[in-house]
Amino acid sequence: MFEPKPKAGLGVHRRSGGRVVHGWRRHSAPFRAVSGFGVTVLLSTVACSGATQSTTSDDSGDPLEGKTIEFVVPYEPGGGYDLYVRLMAPFLEKCLGTEVVPINEPGAGSLRATNQTAAAPGDGTRIQIYNAPGAIAAQIADIEGAKYDLKKFSWITRIAPGVDVLSVAADSEFKDFQDLIDADRPVRFVATGPGSNEYFDATVLSNVYGFRADMITGFEGSGEARAAVLKGDADAHIQSLDSALESIEAGDTRGLVVVDSRPNETVPDVPTVYDYEPVDESKRDTLDALVELVKTGRPVSGPPGLPENVLASLREGFRCVLTNKKFLAKARENQRPVDPLPGKDTSELVRKALEPSPAFARLVSESF
Repeated sequence: MFEPKPKAGLGVHRRSGGRVVHGWRRHSAPFRAVSGFGVTVLLSTVACSGATQSTTSDDSGDPLEGKTIEFVVPYEPGGGYDLYVRLMAPFLEKCLGTEVVPINEPGAGSLRATNQTAAAPGDGTRIQIYNAPGAIAAQIADIEGAKYDLKKFSWITRIAPGVDVLSVAADSEFKDFQDLIDADRPVRFVATGPGSNEYFDATVLSNVYGFRADMITGFEGSGEARAAVLKGDADAHIQSLDSALESIEAGDTRGLVVVDSRPNETVPDVPTVYDYEPVDESKRDTLDALVELVKTGRPVSGPPGLPENVLASLREGFRCVLTNKKFLAKARENQRPVDPLPGKDTSELVRKALEPSPAFARLVSESF
C-alpha cells in the first residue's frame, strides 16, 4: 500500500480500523505533501455555477465553529480522490473557520466508508467524497455490502462530473469505435473487478452496440489493467478520462470514444458514444442512463439528516473553496478537474440516477 511520507506541515498516522489520518498543521505549506504523486489528469477551466447557498446560523453562531470535521476518502492514500481532499482541506478550514482532517477509510471498494457515513451522527463532523457511479451502481444492484440509501444523504456539492473513455493500445487492430463494434470475435476488456466502473461501462456498451465482450478481472489497480492492454493480453480499457489521459498523451494508448454527451476539450478528436448508432432504438434509453450515471462524478456529502443550518454552512464552505482563485490554481497545477454543481442539484442528480429503467438496472446488476 502506498502511504506518503510526512512532509512539512503534514502529519500522518494510522488509527485503528484501517483509518489513515492526515492532520493539517496551520501556518504550514501543505501543498508540498500533495505534489509529486505522478498523477496526470484532465486540465479544466472552471465555471463558477449555481445559486449560492447562504449560511443559516442560530443564536449560538456558526454551527460548525470549534468542531473538527473528518473529510473521508474511501480509498487508500495516493489516488485521485485522496488528492482532491488534500487540496481542498486547508482551503475548507479557512472558509469554515474550523479544523478539517483528511481520513482514508479503504475497504470493499468504498462500501466500508460509505456504510459508516450512512450511520454517522448528523452533526456535520463527518463528510465524504465519493466515486458516485460506483456507489450508485452498488445500490441499484442491491449488493449485500451496500447498507445505505444515497437518496437520504445530505449532498453538499459535486466537485466535477465524470467522463469515461474507452481506450486501446496505440497499435491496436481497432482503429475506431466502429471497428470494435464490428469485431468478429469477443472484445477483451480489462477491469479491476466486478462492480467497478470499468466493468459496468463495458457491460452496458456491449449491450447497447451489440458487440461481444469478455471481461478480464483480478488486477490490483488500473495501472496493472492498462499494462495488460499494452502487452496485447487484452483489447480495451474503460476508465475515467483523467486517469487515462497520461497514457493517451504519451502515445501509448488511443481513445476511441468518450462516455459523454459532448466532445471533451482535452481530447477533442475523440468522438462520443452518441456519434454511433445503437443496435436498435430501444437501447438509446439505456445509453442515456449510463451517461447520466457517469456524470454523477465526484460529489461530497454528509450523513443523512444534517440540520438545515449545518448543511447550509457546509454548502457555503465548499462554494467558497471551489470558487477560490488560489485553490483553482492548485487544482490546475495538480491537473484535477473542477466544475462544481450546487448541493440541491447534486441531490437531484443522484436521485434520478437511482431510479433507472428495469433494463438498465438489470445490466448494472449483471456487472457484480
